[in-house]
Amino acid sequence: MRTNQVLSQQKGRLAGFFLLLLSACQPSQTVVPGALEFAKAQQAIQAKLSIKAAEHLALAIQQGHPDASSQWISLTQTEQGPLQQYQQLQQWRSQPLDADSAALLGLWQEQGLTRPQLSPEPATSQCQLNIQPVLTSASATSHWQQFRQNWPASAFATLPLCFLPPAFVDSRALQCSETPGSRIQCNAQVLQEIVSSGRAQLLMVVAGRGNASFNNGWLQLPENFTPALFRHEFSHALGFLDEYALPASVAAAECQRTDLTANILFTAADLTRYADYWQLDPEQLRLTPVATCDAVNRQAYRVVEANSHMQHFELPVPALYVRLMQQQLKQPQQVMPVQYYFASLARQRQDMASWRQLMQQAAAFGYPAALDGLTAAGFSSTAR
Repeated sequence: MRTNQVLSQQKGRLAGFFLLLLSACQPSQTVVPGALEFAKAQQAIQAKLSIKAAEHLALAIQQGHPDASSQWISLTQTEQGPLQQYQQLQQWRSQPLDADSAALLGLWQEQGLTRPQLSPEPATSQCQLNIQPVLTSASATSHWQQFRQNWPASAFATLPLCFLPPAFVDSRALQCSETPGSRIQCNAQVLQEIVSSGRAQLLMVVAGRGNASFNNGWLQLPENFTPALFRHEFSHALGFLDEYALPASVAAAECQRTDLTANILFTAADLTRYADYWQLDPEQLRLTPVATCDAVNRQAYRVVEANSHMQHFELPVPALYVRLMQQQLKQPQQVMPVQYYFASLARQRQDMASWRQLMQQAAAFGYPAALDGLTAAGFSSTAR
Protein backbone atom coordinates (compact mmCIF):
# COMPACT_ATOMS: atom_id res chain seq x y z
CA MET A 1 0.00 0.00 0.00
CA ARG A 2 2.79 2.39 0.93
CA THR A 3 4.64 1.59 -2.31
CA ASN A 4 1.56 2.53 -4.35
CA GLN A 5 1.25 5.86 -2.51
CA VAL A 6 4.89 6.71 -3.22
CA LEU A 7 4.46 5.87 -6.91
CA SER A 8 1.32 7.94 -7.09
CA GLN A 9 3.06 10.96 -5.54
CA GLN A 10 6.00 10.59 -7.94
CA LYS A 11 3.65 10.43 -10.95
CA GLY A 12 1.83 13.54 -9.70
CA ARG A 13 5.08 15.47 -9.35
CA LEU A 14 6.22 14.38 -12.80
CA ALA A 15 2.88 15.40 -14.34
CA GLY A 16 3.14 18.79 -12.68
CA PHE A 17 6.71 19.19 -13.92
CA PHE A 18 5.77 18.39 -17.53
CA LEU A 19 2.74 20.67 -17.34
CA LEU A 20 4.94 23.52 -16.09
CA LEU A 21 7.47 22.77 -18.84
CA LEU A 22 4.75 22.73 -21.48
CA SER A 23 3.27 26.03 -20.33
CA ALA A 24 6.71 27.63 -20.40
CA CYS A 25 7.04 26.66 -24.06
CA GLN A 26 3.67 28.26 -25.03
CA PRO A 27 3.57 31.94 -26.11
CA SER A 28 2.13 34.13 -23.34
CA GLN A 29 -1.28 35.70 -24.06
CA THR A 30 -1.32 39.55 -24.05
CA VAL A 31 -3.87 40.97 -21.67
CA VAL A 32 -5.57 44.03 -23.21
CA PRO A 33 -6.11 46.76 -20.58
CA GLY A 34 -9.79 47.38 -19.95
CA ALA A 35 -10.83 44.28 -21.91
CA LEU A 36 -13.44 43.19 -19.38
CA GLU A 37 -15.18 46.58 -19.27
CA PHE A 38 -15.00 46.82 -23.06
CA ALA A 39 -16.65 43.40 -23.38
CA LYS A 40 -19.38 44.47 -20.95
CA ALA A 41 -19.95 47.55 -23.08
CA GLN A 42 -20.47 45.38 -26.18
CA GLN A 43 -23.03 43.31 -24.33
CA ALA A 44 -24.85 46.48 -23.24
CA ILE A 45 -24.84 47.80 -26.81
CA GLN A 46 -26.32 44.52 -28.04
CA ALA A 47 -29.03 44.89 -25.40
CA LYS A 48 -29.60 48.53 -26.53
CA LEU A 49 -28.55 49.86 -23.12
CA SER A 50 -26.62 52.86 -24.38
CA ILE A 51 -26.19 54.59 -21.02
CA LYS A 52 -24.82 51.42 -19.43
CA ALA A 53 -22.57 50.88 -22.42
CA ALA A 54 -21.17 54.41 -22.11
CA GLU A 55 -20.40 53.78 -18.43
CA HIS A 56 -18.45 50.59 -19.21
CA LEU A 57 -16.63 52.33 -22.08
CA ALA A 58 -15.66 55.17 -19.75
CA LEU A 59 -14.02 52.65 -17.40
CA ALA A 60 -12.34 50.90 -20.33
CA ILE A 61 -10.92 54.23 -21.49
CA GLN A 62 -9.53 54.99 -18.05
CA GLN A 63 -7.96 51.53 -17.95
CA GLY A 64 -6.33 52.09 -21.35
CA HIS A 65 -8.35 50.05 -23.85
CA PRO A 66 -7.21 51.07 -27.37
CA ASP A 67 -10.65 50.98 -29.04
CA ALA A 68 -12.85 52.34 -26.27
CA SER A 69 -12.39 56.06 -27.00
CA SER A 70 -13.68 56.05 -30.58
CA GLN A 71 -16.64 53.87 -29.64
CA TRP A 72 -17.51 56.11 -26.67
CA ILE A 73 -17.34 59.19 -28.93
CA SER A 74 -19.73 57.64 -31.45
CA LEU A 75 -22.09 56.47 -28.71
CA THR A 76 -22.34 59.82 -26.91
CA GLN A 77 -22.20 62.32 -29.79
CA THR A 78 -25.96 62.88 -29.76
CA GLU A 79 -25.71 64.25 -26.20
CA GLN A 80 -22.28 65.89 -26.23
CA GLY A 81 -20.44 68.09 -28.68
CA PRO A 82 -16.87 67.34 -29.80
CA LEU A 83 -15.29 69.89 -27.45
CA GLN A 84 -17.18 68.47 -24.46
CA GLN A 85 -16.12 64.98 -25.47
CA TYR A 86 -12.51 66.03 -25.92
CA GLN A 87 -12.38 67.70 -22.52
CA GLN A 88 -13.87 64.60 -20.90
CA LEU A 89 -11.37 62.30 -22.59
CA GLN A 90 -8.53 64.53 -21.44
CA GLN A 91 -9.61 63.88 -17.86
CA TRP A 92 -9.75 60.13 -18.36
CA ARG A 93 -6.49 59.50 -20.19
CA SER A 94 -3.01 61.02 -20.41
CA GLN A 95 -1.81 59.53 -23.70
CA PRO A 96 -2.70 61.09 -27.09
CA LEU A 97 -5.93 60.02 -28.77
CA ASP A 98 -5.79 57.49 -31.58
CA ALA A 99 -6.31 58.70 -35.17
CA ASP A 100 -9.92 57.49 -35.38
CA SER A 101 -10.92 59.35 -32.22
CA ALA A 102 -9.08 62.50 -33.30
CA ALA A 103 -10.86 62.48 -36.67
CA LEU A 104 -14.27 62.01 -35.02
CA LEU A 105 -13.64 65.06 -32.84
CA GLY A 106 -12.17 67.19 -35.64
CA LEU A 107 -8.71 67.51 -34.09
CA TRP A 108 -7.11 68.37 -37.43
CA GLN A 109 -3.99 69.86 -35.86
CA GLU A 110 -2.91 66.42 -34.65
CA GLN A 111 0.25 65.31 -36.41
CA GLY A 112 -0.34 62.97 -39.32
CA LEU A 113 -4.12 63.33 -39.34
CA THR A 114 -5.49 63.69 -42.87
CA ARG A 115 -8.67 65.51 -43.86
CA PRO A 116 -11.58 63.49 -45.25
CA GLN A 117 -11.67 63.04 -49.01
CA LEU A 118 -15.07 64.36 -50.10
CA SER A 119 -16.74 64.13 -53.47
CA PRO A 120 -15.79 67.08 -55.69
CA GLU A 121 -18.35 69.83 -56.16
CA PRO A 122 -20.06 69.67 -59.58
CA ALA A 123 -18.69 72.11 -62.14
CA THR A 124 -21.13 74.87 -63.09
CA SER A 125 -21.05 78.26 -64.73
CA GLN A 126 -24.24 79.44 -62.99
CA CYS A 127 -22.57 80.87 -59.87
CA GLN A 128 -23.95 84.23 -58.81
CA LEU A 129 -23.13 83.63 -55.15
CA ASN A 130 -20.32 81.45 -53.78
CA ILE A 131 -20.54 79.88 -50.32
CA GLN A 132 -17.51 78.63 -48.36
CA PRO A 133 -18.33 75.73 -45.99
CA VAL A 134 -16.21 75.24 -42.87
CA LEU A 135 -16.40 71.87 -41.09
CA THR A 136 -14.93 70.46 -37.90
CA SER A 137 -16.13 67.11 -36.55
CA ALA A 138 -17.12 63.83 -38.21
CA SER A 139 -20.75 64.64 -37.41
CA ALA A 140 -20.51 67.98 -39.22
CA THR A 141 -18.91 66.25 -42.19
CA SER A 142 -21.60 63.58 -42.30
CA HIS A 143 -24.42 66.15 -42.22
CA TRP A 144 -22.67 68.21 -44.90
CA GLN A 145 -22.40 65.19 -47.20
CA GLN A 146 -26.07 64.36 -46.68
CA PHE A 147 -26.97 68.00 -47.39
CA ARG A 148 -25.10 68.01 -50.70
CA GLN A 149 -26.53 64.63 -51.67
CA ASN A 150 -30.08 65.94 -51.16
CA TRP A 151 -29.43 69.32 -52.78
CA PRO A 152 -30.81 68.46 -56.26
CA ALA A 153 -34.25 67.91 -54.68
CA SER A 154 -34.07 71.11 -52.62
CA ALA A 155 -36.39 74.07 -53.18
CA PHE A 156 -33.20 76.13 -53.63
CA ALA A 157 -31.61 73.88 -56.26
CA THR A 158 -32.66 76.27 -59.03
CA LEU A 159 -30.87 79.21 -57.43
CA PRO A 160 -27.48 80.18 -58.93
CA LEU A 161 -25.55 79.18 -55.78
CA CYS A 162 -22.21 77.38 -55.67
CA PHE A 163 -20.49 75.69 -52.74
CA LEU A 164 -16.70 75.69 -52.61
CA PRO A 165 -14.84 72.62 -51.30
CA PRO A 166 -15.15 72.55 -47.50
CA ALA A 167 -12.33 73.86 -45.33
CA PHE A 168 -11.54 71.85 -42.20
CA VAL A 169 -10.68 73.79 -39.03
CA ASP A 170 -9.60 72.13 -35.78
CA SER A 171 -12.54 72.15 -33.36
CA ARG A 172 -10.21 73.19 -30.51
CA ALA A 173 -9.13 76.28 -32.44
CA LEU A 174 -12.61 77.23 -33.68
CA GLN A 175 -14.00 76.85 -30.14
CA CYS A 176 -17.67 76.92 -31.13
CA SER A 177 -20.02 76.92 -28.17
CA GLU A 178 -22.12 73.84 -27.42
CA THR A 179 -24.91 75.21 -25.23
CA PRO A 180 -28.42 74.04 -26.21
CA GLY A 181 -30.89 76.90 -26.58
CA SER A 182 -28.18 79.56 -27.01
CA ARG A 183 -26.85 81.06 -30.22
CA ILE A 184 -23.63 79.37 -31.31
CA GLN A 185 -20.52 81.54 -30.88
CA CYS A 186 -17.17 80.71 -32.54
CA ASN A 187 -13.67 82.15 -32.65
CA ALA A 188 -13.79 84.45 -35.67
CA GLN A 189 -10.04 85.12 -35.69
CA VAL A 190 -9.12 81.61 -36.85
CA LEU A 191 -11.40 82.03 -39.87
CA GLN A 192 -9.84 85.24 -41.16
CA GLU A 193 -7.37 83.44 -43.45
CA ILE A 194 -10.23 81.55 -45.10
CA VAL A 195 -12.28 84.74 -45.47
CA SER A 196 -9.25 86.64 -46.78
CA SER A 197 -8.90 84.24 -49.70
CA GLY A 198 -11.76 86.25 -51.21
CA ARG A 199 -13.22 83.29 -53.08
CA ALA A 200 -16.71 83.34 -51.53
CA GLN A 201 -19.15 86.02 -50.46
CA LEU A 202 -20.74 83.90 -47.73
CA LEU A 203 -19.19 81.80 -44.96
CA MET A 204 -21.08 78.69 -43.83
CA VAL A 205 -19.67 77.35 -40.55
CA VAL A 206 -21.03 73.94 -39.54
CA ALA A 207 -19.88 73.45 -35.95
CA GLY A 208 -20.99 73.63 -32.35
CA ARG A 209 -24.32 72.95 -30.69
CA GLY A 210 -27.17 75.39 -30.15
CA ASN A 211 -29.15 77.90 -32.22
CA ALA A 212 -28.29 78.73 -35.80
CA SER A 213 -27.93 82.31 -37.01
CA PHE A 214 -27.01 84.57 -39.92
CA ASN A 215 -24.89 87.63 -39.30
CA ASN A 216 -23.28 89.85 -41.93
CA GLY A 217 -22.32 87.17 -44.42
CA TRP A 218 -21.66 84.48 -41.79
CA LEU A 219 -24.08 81.57 -41.81
CA GLN A 220 -23.68 79.62 -38.54
CA LEU A 221 -25.24 76.15 -38.35
CA PRO A 222 -24.92 73.45 -35.67
CA GLU A 223 -22.94 70.38 -36.67
CA ASN A 224 -26.15 68.33 -36.87
CA PHE A 225 -28.00 70.84 -39.08
CA THR A 226 -30.78 69.93 -41.48
CA PRO A 227 -31.35 71.21 -45.05
CA ALA A 228 -34.49 72.98 -43.80
CA LEU A 229 -32.46 74.91 -41.24
CA PHE A 230 -30.02 75.96 -43.97
CA ARG A 231 -32.88 77.24 -46.13
CA HIS A 232 -34.22 79.43 -43.32
CA GLU A 233 -30.87 80.93 -42.35
CA PHE A 234 -29.70 81.42 -45.93
CA SER A 235 -32.90 83.32 -46.69
CA HIS A 236 -31.73 85.95 -44.19
CA ALA A 237 -28.70 86.55 -46.44
CA LEU A 238 -31.13 87.71 -49.13
CA GLY A 239 -33.02 90.01 -46.78
CA PHE A 240 -35.91 87.79 -45.69
CA LEU A 241 -37.16 88.51 -42.17
CA ASP A 242 -38.53 86.11 -39.60
CA GLU A 243 -42.29 85.77 -39.65
CA TYR A 244 -42.48 84.96 -35.93
CA ALA A 245 -42.29 87.50 -33.12
CA LEU A 246 -38.86 89.14 -33.05
CA PRO A 247 -37.21 89.97 -29.71
CA ALA A 248 -38.05 93.50 -28.61
CA SER A 249 -34.52 94.83 -29.23
CA VAL A 250 -34.50 93.45 -32.79
CA ALA A 251 -38.07 94.48 -33.54
CA ALA A 252 -37.33 98.03 -32.41
CA ALA A 253 -34.80 98.35 -35.23
CA GLU A 254 -36.32 96.20 -37.96
CA CYS A 255 -39.92 97.34 -37.69
CA GLN A 256 -39.04 101.02 -38.17
CA ARG A 257 -37.56 100.43 -41.62
CA THR A 258 -38.95 102.33 -44.58
CA ASP A 259 -37.26 100.23 -47.28
CA LEU A 260 -38.94 97.20 -48.82
CA THR A 261 -37.89 93.79 -47.51
CA ALA A 262 -38.33 90.61 -49.51
CA ASN A 263 -41.19 89.12 -47.53
CA ILE A 264 -42.53 91.59 -44.94
CA LEU A 265 -44.55 94.80 -45.24
CA PHE A 266 -44.67 97.04 -42.18
CA THR A 267 -47.85 98.68 -43.40
CA ALA A 268 -50.55 97.43 -45.77
CA ALA A 269 -50.35 100.74 -47.61
CA ASP A 270 -46.98 99.65 -49.09
CA LEU A 271 -48.57 96.89 -51.18
CA THR A 272 -48.55 98.82 -54.48
CA ARG A 273 -45.01 100.10 -53.93
CA TYR A 274 -43.88 96.55 -53.09
CA ALA A 275 -45.49 95.09 -56.23
CA ASP A 276 -43.88 97.75 -58.43
CA TYR A 277 -40.45 97.25 -56.85
CA TRP A 278 -40.48 93.48 -57.33
CA GLN A 279 -42.25 93.69 -60.71
CA LEU A 280 -45.22 91.68 -59.50
CA ASP A 281 -48.94 91.86 -60.12
CA PRO A 282 -50.67 92.88 -56.87
CA GLU A 283 -53.12 90.06 -57.55
CA GLN A 284 -50.27 87.61 -56.93
CA LEU A 285 -49.87 88.86 -53.36
CA ARG A 286 -51.87 87.86 -50.29
CA LEU A 287 -51.22 90.15 -47.35
CA THR A 288 -51.36 88.03 -44.20
CA PRO A 289 -50.78 89.31 -40.63
CA VAL A 290 -47.65 87.95 -38.93
CA ALA A 291 -46.20 88.33 -35.43
CA THR A 292 -42.86 89.83 -36.57
CA CYS A 293 -43.41 93.24 -34.94
CA ASP A 294 -45.66 92.26 -32.05
CA ALA A 295 -43.01 93.30 -29.50
CA VAL A 296 -43.34 96.92 -30.62
CA ASN A 297 -47.13 96.79 -31.05
CA ARG A 298 -47.03 97.10 -34.80
CA GLN A 299 -48.85 94.89 -37.28
CA ALA A 300 -46.66 93.45 -40.02
CA TYR A 301 -47.73 91.40 -43.04
CA ARG A 302 -46.16 88.71 -45.16
CA VAL A 303 -46.94 88.62 -48.88
CA VAL A 304 -48.14 84.99 -49.08
CA GLU A 305 -51.11 83.36 -47.43
CA ALA A 306 -49.68 80.05 -46.21
CA ASN A 307 -47.21 79.74 -43.33
CA SER A 308 -43.67 79.68 -44.71
CA HIS A 309 -40.17 78.52 -43.78
CA MET A 310 -39.59 82.00 -42.32
CA GLN A 311 -42.30 81.34 -39.74
CA HIS A 312 -40.91 77.90 -38.92
CA PHE A 313 -37.85 76.53 -40.69
CA GLU A 314 -39.36 73.10 -41.38
CA LEU A 315 -42.28 74.51 -43.37
CA PRO A 316 -42.17 74.68 -47.19
CA VAL A 317 -40.59 77.55 -49.11
CA PRO A 318 -43.29 79.41 -51.09
CA ALA A 319 -42.74 79.48 -54.84
CA LEU A 320 -43.02 83.28 -54.77
CA TYR A 321 -40.12 83.49 -52.31
CA VAL A 322 -37.91 81.40 -54.61
CA ARG A 323 -38.84 83.70 -57.48
CA LEU A 324 -37.86 86.75 -55.41
CA MET A 325 -34.52 85.12 -54.54
CA GLN A 326 -33.80 84.45 -58.20
CA GLN A 327 -34.53 88.10 -58.92
CA GLN A 328 -32.21 89.27 -56.12
CA LEU A 329 -29.36 87.05 -57.28
CA LYS A 330 -29.32 88.85 -60.59
CA GLN A 331 -27.60 91.58 -58.57
CA PRO A 332 -25.35 89.59 -56.18
CA GLN A 333 -23.27 92.70 -55.46
CA GLN A 334 -26.11 93.85 -53.21
CA VAL A 335 -25.56 90.89 -50.85
CA MET A 336 -23.20 91.81 -48.03
CA PRO A 337 -20.01 89.73 -48.38
CA VAL A 338 -18.51 88.25 -45.23
CA GLN A 339 -15.26 90.12 -45.94
CA TYR A 340 -17.04 93.38 -45.11
CA TYR A 341 -17.97 92.04 -41.68
CA PHE A 342 -14.45 90.78 -41.01
CA ALA A 343 -13.13 94.17 -42.05
CA SER A 344 -15.18 95.73 -39.26
CA LEU A 345 -13.71 93.21 -36.80
CA ALA A 346 -10.21 94.10 -37.99
CA ARG A 347 -10.94 97.79 -37.50
CA GLN A 348 -12.06 97.13 -33.93
CA ARG A 349 -8.64 95.52 -33.34
CA GLN A 350 -6.94 98.53 -34.97
CA ASP A 351 -5.54 96.15 -37.61
CA MET A 352 -5.82 98.57 -40.49
CA ALA A 353 -3.75 96.50 -42.91
CA SER A 354 -6.25 93.66 -42.63
CA TRP A 355 -9.11 96.15 -42.77
CA ARG A 356 -7.89 97.50 -46.10
CA GLN A 357 -7.32 94.03 -47.58
CA LEU A 358 -10.75 92.76 -46.53
CA MET A 359 -12.51 95.93 -47.70
CA GLN A 360 -10.83 95.63 -51.09
CA GLN A 361 -12.01 92.04 -51.35
CA ALA A 362 -15.55 93.10 -50.44
CA ALA A 363 -15.30 95.84 -53.05
CA ALA A 364 -14.19 93.28 -55.63
CA PHE A 365 -17.66 91.73 -55.32
CA GLY A 366 -19.10 95.16 -56.08
CA TYR A 367 -20.57 95.71 -52.61
CA PRO A 368 -21.51 99.42 -52.54
CA ALA A 369 -20.71 100.06 -48.85
CA ALA A 370 -17.19 98.66 -49.32
CA LEU A 371 -16.59 100.82 -52.37
CA ASP A 372 -17.79 103.91 -50.49
CA GLY A 373 -15.76 103.03 -47.38
CA LEU A 374 -12.51 102.73 -49.32
CA THR A 375 -13.15 105.96 -51.20
CA ALA A 376 -13.85 107.79 -47.93
CA ALA A 377 -10.58 106.45 -46.50
CA GLY A 378 -8.66 107.53 -49.59
CA PHE A 379 -7.88 104.03 -50.83
CA SER A 380 -8.32 102.35 -54.16
CA SER A 381 -11.05 99.71 -54.40
CA THR A 382 -8.60 97.21 -55.94
CA ALA A 383 -5.91 95.27 -54.11
CA ARG A 384 -2.27 96.04 -54.88
